[in-house]
Amino acid sequence: MAPAGARSSRNATGQGGIAQGKWQLLKVIEDIREPLGLKGTSISLLRAMISFLRVDQVDATRDDGHICFASNASLAKRAHVSIQTVERHIAKLVSLGLLTRRSSGNGKRWARRDRQGSIVLATGLSLLPLAERYPEFVRMAQDHLDHQNELGRLRDMCSAALSNLKAHLMPVNWDEGLLSKARNLLRRQPDKQALSDLLDEITVEISKISSAEPDDLRATDPEIEGQKETSKTQYVKEENSFQIEVGQEEMERSYPRLCAELRFAKNQEDCRRLMDDLAGYLNLGNTWFSIKDLGPALSFMILGYLLERTETITNHRGYAFKLSHDLTNKSLDWRTLLKRPRLN
Repeated sequence: MAPAGARSSRNATGQGGIAQGKWQLLKVIEDIREPLGLKGTSISLLRAMISFLRVDQVDATRDDGHICFASNASLAKRAHVSIQTVERHIAKLVSLGLLTRRSSGNGKRWARRDRQGSIVLATGLSLLPLAERYPEFVRMAQDHLDHQNELGRLRDMCSAALSNLKAHLMPVNWDEGLLSKARNLLRRQPDKQALSDLLDEITVEISKISSAEPDDLRATDPEIEGQKETSKTQYVKEENSFQIEVGQEEMERSYPRLCAELRFAKNQEDCRRLMDDLAGYLNLGNTWFSIKDLGPALSFMILGYLLERTETITNHRGYAFKLSHDLTNKSLDWRTLLKRPRLN
């Protein structure tokens, strides 16, 4: 026999295996409020209904475990809204399948109790659909979170690209139409397509600038241009930038300044921190984050390449952007970066 007060697993989970903490059910509905199209008032009303349940779980085996038989007046008082508002939002929740009505003959909500005061029969608003559809709501919440994360990533990419674009132009040359569009869009809650379109527009503007920059790059260090055509034909096989390996001796021969700066680094984390400091010193800004995405070897080589030529480069950020852009689209082979600068 079970101890006094204990309940069988069947009773605890309900006839259909349905039993969920009532506040847990409310939490998942709050998480998907936006895709469901629910307003805050609907959530407040649902919270009021759940608070009238005298058990902790929505239980299919007991009427008092899933039926809210409080009147509209009682719900309005607890949710701090009008009775008309209660009626309107109940209809919304029912239409979404979050509630069902168990109606009496006269349309009233009531509860019948036994001699011990336990509810044996009730009519009103059943919260059972919340428990029955809980797995569906959890999946919906995860999909919504993934969608929000993707929107956040696109917003960050747009902001970074916009900063990169402005860094390459004098204020008088800024495209005010594009900047105004970006400001207005990023101030609101744009959809994925709108953010993708904005990112494409900004990227096109950056590519126009980068295609106009080779003359400046040739003026500061012509040896990159001299290697472009050979790099297109000499190294046909593509490789993952994270797989690039260069020996220590070759690194020290090509980038003595950077190697000297990093000689006393205690570990890899300390080395990365020192490189970030040097990138800040060269005013690389957001371009440095894009460079680091190319992998540790290429980021080391680009930073070392800039340091070796720092006296002759007038715009380190623009130069770094051009290098990373050409390395990414394979118009420049990374082996070119290992050449020592010519002595004047």
